[in-house]
Amino acid sequence: MRTWLAAALLCHIAAEQVQVHIVCHTHDDVGWLKTVDEYYTGQNNSIQHAYVHMILDTVVRALAADESRTFTYVEQAFFVRWWRQQDEKTKALVKGLVKDGRLEFSNGGWCMHDEAAPHYVDMIDQTTLGHKFLMEEFGVAPRTGWQLDPFGHSATQASLLSAEVGFQGLFFGRIDYQDLELRQQQRRAEFVWRASKSLGPASQVFTGLTGEYQGNYGPPAGFDWDVRNSDETIQDDPALEDYNVKSRVEDFVQAALTEANMTRGKNIMMTMGSDFQYEDAASWYFNLDRLIHHVNADGRVKVFYSTPGRYVDAKRSETHVMWPLKEDDFFPYADGPHKFWTGYFTSRPALKRYVRDSSAFFQVSKQVGALAQLTQGNAKLGPGVEKLAEAMGVAQHHDAVSGTAKQHVTFDYAKRLSRGRSSAMTEVAGALQSIMEVKAQDFTVCELRNISSCAATESVGRSSKRTCFALWNGLAREREELVELPVSSAQVELVQAGNQEAVPVQLARSLPSVTNYGRPAGGASLTLLAQLKLPALGFGGFCLQETSMALPMPAIENVTGEMKVLENDYLSLQFQGGMLSKIEDKVNKISTRAEQNWFWYEGSVGNKESSQASGAYIFRPNRSQALPVFTGLPFMQITRGPLADEVVQTVGSWVMQRMRLGKKDKHVEITYTVGEIPVDDGVGKEIVTRISTDIQTAGSCYTDSNGREMIYRKRDYRASWNFTQTEPVAGNYYPVTTSLFIRDDKAQLTVLTDTSQAGTGCVRDGEIEMMVHRRLLQDDGRGVGEPLNETEYVTSYVAEPQGQHYGNGLVVRGQHWLHLGPPERAAQSWRPLMDRMYMPLLPFFTQGAVDMGMFWFLKALPENLEIVSLASWDDKTLLLRIGHQFGVDEDAELSKPASVDLQTLFAGAHITSIQERGLGGTISSDEVEKRRIAWPLEAAAGREAGHSGAAASRQGATGTTVTLGPLQIRTFLLEMEKADKAPIVI
Repeated sequence: MRTWLAAALLCHIAAEQVQVHIVCHTHDDVGWLKTVDEYYTGQNNSIQHAYVHMILDTVVRALAADESRTFTYVEQAFFVRWWRQQDEKTKALVKGLVKDGRLEFSNGGWCMHDEAAPHYVDMIDQTTLGHKFLMEEFGVAPRTGWQLDPFGHSATQASLLSAEVGFQGLFFGRIDYQDLELRQQQRRAEFVWRASKSLGPASQVFTGLTGEYQGNYGPPAGFDWDVRNSDETIQDDPALEDYNVKSRVEDFVQAALTEANMTRGKNIMMTMGSDFQYEDAASWYFNLDRLIHHVNADGRVKVFYSTPGRYVDAKRSETHVMWPLKEDDFFPYADGPHKFWTGYFTSRPALKRYVRDSSAFFQVSKQVGALAQLTQGNAKLGPGVEKLAEAMGVAQHHDAVSGTAKQHVTFDYAKRLSRGRSSAMTEVAGALQSIMEVKAQDFTVCELRNISSCAATESVGRSSKRTCFALWNGLAREREELVELPVSSAQVELVQAGNQEAVPVQLARSLPSVTNYGRPAGGASLTLLAQLKLPALGFGGFCLQETSMALPMPAIENVTGEMKVLENDYLSLQFQGGMLSKIEDKVNKISTRAEQNWFWYEGSVGNKESSQASGAYIFRPNRSQALPVFTGLPFMQITRGPLADEVVQTVGSWVMQRMRLGKKDKHVEITYTVGEIPVDDGVGKEIVTRISTDIQTAGSCYTDSNGREMIYRKRDYRASWNFTQTEPVAGNYYPVTTSLFIRDDKAQLTVLTDTSQAGTGCVRDGEIEMMVHRRLLQDDGRGVGEPLNETEYVTSYVAEPQGQHYGNGLVVRGQHWLHLGPPERAAQSWRPLMDRMYMPLLPFFTQGAVDMGMFWFLKALPENLEIVSLASWDDKTLLLRIGHQFGVDEDAELSKPASVDLQTLFAGAHITSIQERGLGGTISSDEVEKRRIAWPLEAAAGREAGHSGAAASRQGATGTTVTLGPLQIRTFLLEMEKADKAPIVI
C-alpha cells in the first residue's frame, strides 16, 4: 500500500513538473576551528582549508561570466572585509550584480547568530550592523532569513529577527531527528511558524528546511562539486570516455522528486554549497550549467538558478497550497538517540559572561554618544565604537557565544571584545566630557570590579584623597540599588558630587580576588556597598573620598550548621546545615522549602547504549543522578549591616557562593565562584546548582527565549510530535538566556541569570537546575575536534603537539537572582529585575571634578516599557527602539498596551521628524507591513490559530504618541533640534 501511494504521489508531482530552484551558497563560519581573520586570509590551513577572500573573488568572476547564474551570501563580517579591499571597478560590478538580483544577501547580519545564547538586543544589533551596510552600499534590505547551521531555533528568531525585520521567509537545516522524520513523512518540511503568543499572527514567517530536508544545508548526495570534493562530475562530451549525462540526470531527477514528496506545492529548493565552498567557483558553476541544461532537456523537472528571495516569491504564488502551522520552538535539538545538543547552552561560560557584560557596555556607549549628539548637535562617536560593534557582531556567531569553537579561537573572540571596548572607551570619554561640559579629563571604567579590582577606588586613602565618578543608568526608569566599590581603607565616605551630602554606605568583605585561572588578582579585601538612587536614562555624580572616621568593619559570624535566618521587610531566608533551606515572601505570606546545593554530573564517554560522549555541544551524563560537590558541612559565615546582610558559603575546595539580601530588595542575589573543576581523576564534570522546593510543578517549567517570550516546557514532551525520550536529564534541558521559573497556583520561584546557561525545571517536580560550568575530557564528535577542557594555555595548532591544553583550569564567577511571589503578580518583579541584571549601573571614574548631582535626559517611561536601543544613526538622526517588556497574560495590568508621547520623551529637546522603521532600522515600518504574507493555513492550523492568544497591538501613531502591545518593539529614526542642558536634580 505504501509503495503504491508513494508511486502515485511521485506521478502526481511529476505531472505538475517540479520547479527546482538551485540556490548556490557558501556557509562561512565567523570563527570556529580557525579565527575569523584566519578564515578570511586562508591562514592556518593545517586545521581546516578555508579561504573566504578567494571565495568572494571567484564567485564574483563566475557571476560576471554568465548572467543566468546567481549566488546567495550571508556573513557581512567577511563581506565587509572583502569590500573594503576592492577597487571602484570591482565595486561597480558587484553593485550591478546586486541590483540585478543575481547576488542576493540573505540574513544580512554581521554573522549567522546563535539562537540559544545571545540576548535579543545583541541579535538585533548584529543584524542592524549588517543591514545598515547593505542599505548604504547597495540600497537593499534582505527579504529572507538563512539560519542554516545554529543548533536549534528560537521563538525570538521567528517573531523578531524574521517577521519584524521584514523577512518573508526563514530557512534552516537543523531540527530534531524525530521531528525531521515526521515532517518528511507528512510533507511538512515547509510550514508557517507563528512563535510568539504575545505578538500573534502578524509575527509569523514562512519557514523551510534546507539540504533537501535531510537535516543539513548541503547539496543532494553525489552532487557536491566543490574543488576539494570528489563527487562524479558531468561529462557531456560523447567523444570522450565516461559520458554520463543519462545517469547524472536520472540521479538528479529522482533526488528532486524525492524532495518534492516531503513538502507541498511544485517548487522546491536545492542548496548547492556548504562550509567554505566556492573557493574555486568555476568548478561548481561548470557542472551546474551542464546539469541545468541536460535536466531541462530531459523535461521531467525544470531546474534553474535561483535565490531564497525568488524561492519565497514562487511559493507565495502557489495560492492553492495549504500550509501547516508551528507555534512552539525548536529546542532542544538532537541529531540522534542520546545525542542532545544541550551542553553548549553553558559551554565556555567565561566567554558567554564577557559577551553579556560587553553588551551592556555597548548599549551605554551608544546612549552616551546619542545624548552627546542631542545636547551638542553633532555625532560624538566614530570608529572606536564601530570596532566594538563589529567585535560584538562576531561574538554572536553560532560558534562564538555558543562556546563551540576551538580554544585559540575563543581567546581571539575575547581579545576582539577587549580591544573593541578599549577603542570605544576613548570615544565615550570624549562624549561624556561634552555632555558634562567639563574640560578635558580622562574617564575610565573598572572592568574587574567583579573580582574587587579597581585602581580608581582602591587608591583612595592610600595614594589619593578622592576619586569621582558618573554613575550611568541605562534604563528608562528611576533606580535605587546597591553599588559595589572595591576599597583599600575603611576611612572613606561617598558623597553626592552636587551637594556633597553623604550617602548610606556599608563595608563588606570582598569575595576572593582571583583571575579566570585561579591566580591571585591582587584586588581589594574590602568592598563598599552604597545605596544609590539614579534618574531614568541619566547619571548621578558621586565622589569617594578619604575621611578621618573609619567605617565599622563587618562583623563575621561563623556558623557550624545550626539554623540561621536572614530577613528584611519583604523576604525571609532560612539556612540549615550551612545552605539555604527555605524562602518566605512575607508580604504575600507565601513560603516554600528551597534547599539549595551544588552537584556535578559525570560526563559520559559512551556506553553500551550509545558511543556518544559529552562535549562542547552535547550534554550526556553517564547517569541521571548528580553527585554532590561536597558531602561534608559547608563552611558558612554571616555578616549583617545597615544596607544588606550576607551569607558566604564554602562548598568543598572549589565552589564558593555569597547570598546577599538587601534591606530594600524583594529578591536574593547569589554570586558564585566555581572552579578550577578537578579532573585529575580522569572524569569530566558538569556543575549544576539545584534548588528543591515544595512547588507542585507537574513536570512543567518556563524558560525565556533570548530574554523575550517565556516558553512553556514539560518533562519528556514536545508539542509538535509524539516524543520518545532517550536522555531523561539532557533531553529536558533548555537554553536559559535570562530567566527560568517554576510555579503552581500558589507560588512562583524565578531564577534570573547574568549569562546564558543550560537549565531546567522539568527533570524532577519542584526542582530547578542551572548548569554553570563544564570541563570534559573527550570530544563529542561534532567537528570542533577537541575536548571542552578550558585551560590557561594552548599550544600552537601549526606544529606538533597541535592544540594541547595545559596550565590551570578555568574559574568562573557569575550571578543568579531569586524571586518568590504569587504567580499572578510575579512578573511585576522579575521582568524589571531581568532588565536590571542585563543593564547594571555603570560608573565612569575620573580624577577630575564631577560637579553635578543628578543629570537626566529622558522622561521615565510607563513601567511596562523600556528603551531597547538609543544610538546615533547619522550626524542628524538618532535611532530609538522602545520595547514592551511584558508578555501577554503575564500580569493583569502590565501586560496591557502602553503609550508614550515621543515629543515629550527627551528633556529639553524638540523632535522635528519621526520615521517609524522595521526592527533593523533600514526600511520603513510600512515596507515591513507590505512584506507580510497571509499564507493559507491548513484547516487544523487555522482552528489552532484562533486559540493562540491576543495578537500584538499594532496601533499607529496619534500625533507623536505611539502605543505598544505585549512584547512589541517599535523602532524610530528621530531628528531633533539641539537640546538645552537637561534638568539637574539634586
